[in-house]
Amino acid sequence: MRYKKITSLKILSCIMTFLFCFALLPTTTANAFAAGKPGIPKISSNKWGGDTGGDYDITFNMYYGNNGTSYKLYEKLGVKDYKVISEGTLTDNSPSAQSLTIPIRDRKLAGTYSYYLELTNSFGTSTSNTLDLNVGDKNISKNLISGIDDNGSVYQFTIPQGHSEYKIENYSVQSPKYSVISSNTDSVKATIKNENVLSIDAVSAGRSGLKIIEATSGDVRYVGARVKNADGTNPGMPKYLSMGSVSQDTEGDLNFWRDSANDLKNKRTDVRYIYINGGPKGGWRSWTMQDGKGDGDRARTFIKESQKLGMIPFFVFYNIPDNDENFKVDISHIQSKDYMEGYYKDLKYLLDICKEFGDDTVGIIFEPDFLGYMMQQSGKRPSEIPATVDAAYSSGILSKDKDPKFENNVTGLVNSINYTVKKYYPQAYYGWQFNIWSFDSTDIPGQGLLHKTEFIGQEKGRDFIKDVAKSTANYYNEAGITNYGASFISIDKYGLDGGFEDGAADNPKKSKWLWNADIWNNYLLYTKTLHETTKLPVILWQLPVGHLNGSTEISPYTNTSFPTLTNKVNSYEDSAPNYFLGDTFIGGSDSRNAYFGANLCNDPKIKVNGEKITWGDHMQEAKDAGIISMLFGAGVNGSTHSTGTPPDDSYWFITKIQKYYQNPLKLN
Repeated sequence: MRYKKITSLKILSCIMTFLFCFALLPTTTANAFAAGKPGIPKISSNKWGGDTGGDYDITFNMYYGNNGTSYKLYEKLGVKDYKVISEGTLTDNSPSAQSLTIPIRDRKLAGTYSYYLELTNSFGTSTSNTLDLNVGDKNISKNLISGIDDNGSVYQFTIPQGHSEYKIENYSVQSPKYSVISSNTDSVKATIKNENVLSIDAVSAGRSGLKIIEATSGDVRYVGARVKNADGTNPGMPKYLSMGSVSQDTEGDLNFWRDSANDLKNKRTDVRYIYINGGPKGGWRSWTMQDGKGDGDRARTFIKESQKLGMIPFFVFYNIPDNDENFKVDISHIQSKDYMEGYYKDLKYLLDICKEFGDDTVGIIFEPDFLGYMMQQSGKRPSEIPATVDAAYSSGILSKDKDPKFENNVTGLVNSINYTVKKYYPQAYYGWQFNIWSFDSTDIPGQGLLHKTEFIGQEKGRDFIKDVAKSTANYYNEAGITNYGASFISIDKYGLDGGFEDGAADNPKKSKWLWNADIWNNYLLYTKTLHETTKLPVILWQLPVGHLNGSTEISPYTNTSFPTLTNKVNSYEDSAPNYFLGDTFIGGSDSRNAYFGANLCNDPKIKVNGEKITWGDHMQEAKDAGIISMLFGAGVNGSTHSTGTPPDDSYWFITKIQKYYQNPLKLN
């Protein structure tokens, strides 16, 4: 009996010890299932800063409370309704946190993508916050146009001539109040009807930038309206002598153009141009990648911003030189297989970017100074100057089996470029640039070709200028600039304003580039001769925007005279806008009065009354010389700039342009 008692006590002791140890072991307590509808989820993304890419993740978090057993993620772009883009089941671990990351990929259409998420269980549904993410552009307006923005915010829309109406929506404002300004009322007249209806009268073919303002939020939408021709085709270049300006995509320049108005403070031009330069190694394609943007976005973004402003984008393709530009650099590059393979690849890449924008007009001016250097310094005809054109084939851009075989010289180079444009972007509007200084002769005065009349008289001097222009045109023709459908030729003046030269402002008669009307009339003779010899229309490019001091023009911004230019960096005088757009000005000194009042050409538009000198506009004379468009702008950083906020010239140039648009000169 004693043995049994001891044994029982031992067994009981072991059981108690086991239970005590078991109680000390870690345990997992099962969560209760949800007792009510899910907690409120919060959604966020992994897009940061200025990221406008179309690949990103959306994560929802419900930090504590009743879990959901399923979810739905909704997406909305433009004015369309929300739609479910992701859904699935979830595990109920109430009251623990609940989260899920959902990948969003390949969003290519530009616009604001809006998201919200529903979290559901048997008790009901909870809805998250709304998340807005911009794709394609960091500054996307919420002013959306029904019927236009159905698939995202467009940069430009195309309409037939006549009347049309569109409802405007802004889901972020309860009672929106809209207004609209059209930058080109000669083509598009726009008003707001019934508080939220955009009413458009498309009165003629062309383009306009619309500025749609929502007053409550301050939201501003910039969008281009393109009006078709009467026959239903898309508009190309304007049917009047058009105006254009250099422009970067800096905020200062863009804000300048966005500041449209219904009076002389408007900022209308037809064309906006930018350099595509720097060469194939470390040039334009890489610059935007260094800024965290895409390959070639310098060109891509420029087209988008131009469309929004109602302007035709032009590119100055300047890549035979890279960091330096002179004859030796150009020769070295065109004879380098490696360099030229990169050149042809970059050219095709630009053409591919242009093609992304469908049937729109994009202009290209090719290789300023290149043929000028070849003519001036090589001592050879274009077909005698070696160039590694075989790089077009070894780069894969052209095929020897399918494409023409171009010779390894400058003529082959020019023709291969033109052919490449025709092959990959046949609707391109393009041409090659001429230089006044390209003709090399001891008969050329030190001040330049167009001053020849000051040395041998008007008749002989103008005959000489005409002969030089013919020789120059023939050289460029031999190089092949007109082949494969080239659209125009381009002529510049000089990269800097005439007043930059030491002493030019005080004694312009001794200057090279600060011209009086006689020299400008010689310029038109030169231009007309090139036009007649090449049989192509002319686009003037890189005309300076500085004006002659003493202008009697009154500023619409201050209602007083415009400030005097200082003839220091970014504030130099020139006479190009005075000559083409017309102006009355005070000479300011005997030497200036004598020079700018001179009229050896017997030009009826030049008049002098004491110190007051009047140059009438010379748009008709420009048209008669074959000119269809004038592109003004600074060629180097030290030049006077007419863009920026504010511009260097205090808005003198852009005011003159708006006056011209009151009665633009129609082309034939």
